[in-house]
Amino acid sequence: MPALLFTALLLAVPLARTLLEGGLNLEVWRDPYFQGRLVWTLAQASGTAVLALLLGAPLAYLLSRFEVPGKRLFLRLLLLPFVTPTLVAVLGLSALLGPRGWVTRWTGMDLSETPTLLVLGNLFFNLPVMVRLAYGGFSRVPPGLLGAARTLGASAWRSALSVALPLALPGLAAGAILVFLYSALSFGLPLALGGERYATLEVEIYTLTALQLRLPEASALIAGQLLLTLLATWTYTRLIHGGQGVPAAVLPRARGSALGGILLLGGATVLICFAPLLAVVTRGLLGTTGPTLGYWQGVLSDEGTPLLLGNTLRFAAAALLGASFLGALYALGAWLARSRLLDVLSLLPLMVSPVSLAAGYLLAYPVLAATLPMLLAAYTLLALPLVVRSLLPALRALPPRLLEAARTLGARPIPAHRSVTLPLTLPALRGGAALALATVLGEFGATLVLTRPEWATLSTGLYERLGRPGERNLGEACALATVLLLLSTAAFGVLDGGEGEVT
Repeated sequence: MPALLFTALLLAVPLARTLLEGGLNLEVWRDPYFQGRLVWTLAQASGTAVLALLLGAPLAYLLSRFEVPGKRLFLRLLLLPFVTPTLVAVLGLSALLGPRGWVTRWTGMDLSETPTLLVLGNLFFNLPVMVRLAYGGFSRVPPGLLGAARTLGASAWRSALSVALPLALPGLAAGAILVFLYSALSFGLPLALGGERYATLEVEIYTLTALQLRLPEASALIAGQLLLTLLATWTYTRLIHGGQGVPAAVLPRARGSALGGILLLGGATVLICFAPLLAVVTRGLLGTTGPTLGYWQGVLSDEGTPLLLGNTLRFAAAALLGASFLGALYALGAWLARSRLLDVLSLLPLMVSPVSLAAGYLLAYPVLAATLPMLLAAYTLLALPLVVRSLLPALRALPPRLLEAARTLGARPIPAHRSVTLPLTLPALRGGAALALATVLGEFGATLVLTRPEWATLSTGLYERLGRPGERNLGEACALATVLLLLSTAAFGVLDGGEGEVT
C-alpha cells in the first residue's frame, strides 16, 4: 500500500533512528536545565488546556442547547485560527501586546517578558478545537434526559452538571488532551514569544539540532517527548470514539441568562481568536502613526518577494497533490480493513512535531536532508493526516448496501468506488484538502530546519523580518503575514466542502 510505505519511510524510520540515537541517553534528562524545560513545557500546555476547558466547555454547552442567530457561521469561522500560519498569530499578539503594541501603549503594561503571550497564542490556536469537540460531545446528549432532570426539580445548571457533563465527558477529555498536545508540541509560538526564559522542549530540540549540531542530545529529548505523545494519542483515540447519540433537531431560542452567557463567552472567544488577525492586517496598513502604504510598497518592491511567494505556492501545491492522493488511499484502506491500529497511526504525523521529524530526517537520511524532495516529502507527511481524519468519518458513514448493490450489478471494486464512494465522500475530501493546503502554506518548523536560502517561503521571510529591529521591519512583516493569511483563508474557502474536521 503506497500510503503505508510512505508513512513508514517518512515517519517510522526517522523516529526509529531518533530513538536509536538518543533513546538510551538518560544523562540529558538528569540535567536540571532540561528538567526545567520539561516542567515548563508541561505546565504551559496544562494551563492552556485548563483555560480552554473553562472557557470553551460552557460556551459549547450553551450552543448545543440553544439556537442563536449566526451559530453555524460562528462554528465555521472557528476553523480559521486553526489554519492560520503560526507567525501570523505571533505578529498579531505582538502588534497588540508586545513592546510596541497598541494595548501596551494605551495601558503601559508590557507583557512581552512574561509567559502571557505564549499562553494567549496557544489559546488562539486551540480554543476553537476545544469548543468544536465539546460542542460535538454536548450535542449528542439526548434532550429527553435533560428534560427529565428538570421535571424532577433540578435547575438548568444542576441538570447540565449532573446529566450532560458526564455524558459529554469523553468529548471534553479528548478536546483537553488535543489542546495539551498541540500546546506542548508547538514550536513557532515559544520560539518567537517565549524568549530564552520560556523556551519549551521543542525550541531546545531545534537549538540542539540546527544551531549546535548536538544530535544525540536532541534525539534523547525527542524520545522522551515521543513517549508522552504516544500515550496521549492512544488516550485521545479511545475517547474520541466514545460518544453516542444523535444531535437534537430542534432547539429553543436562547433567552435571558443563556443568551447572556453565550454573548459573554462567545465575545471572549472572538476576542482571543480574531483580534490578533485584525491587528496584523491593521498594523500592516496603518503602522503606529496613521494610514500608510509604505510597508506594502517595501514588500512589493523587494526583489525577494516573488521568490518567497512562488516557493510557498509551489511547495504547497505539490504537498496538496501528494497528501490528497496518499490520504485518500490510506483512508480507504483503513476503512476497508476496519483497523483500529491504522486509525491510531494516521494521527501520529499530527502528534509528532515538524522539528522532531526534521531532526529524524537528518539522522535517517543525511544525504537527502538538504534536498528539495525531502522538504516536499515532509510537507506531504504533515498534510496527510488532515486528509485522512476528514475522509475517514465520511467513509464510515456510507451505507454498506450501496457498494453491495453496485457489485451486484456487475461493477468491479475500483469502478464501484469511483461511481459510488467518491461522489458521496467528495465534500469530506475537499474539506480535508482545504485544511491540508491552508496548513502547509504557513508551515514553519520543518522548513526552518530543512530549508536552504533558495527555498525560502513566506514563513521564513516573515520570520527573518520579525527578527530585525525597527518599526519598518515589523510593519513589512505584518504585510507579509497578511498575504499569508489571505492565501490560507482563500485556499480554505475555495476547497472546503463543509466537512473540514479534525477528529
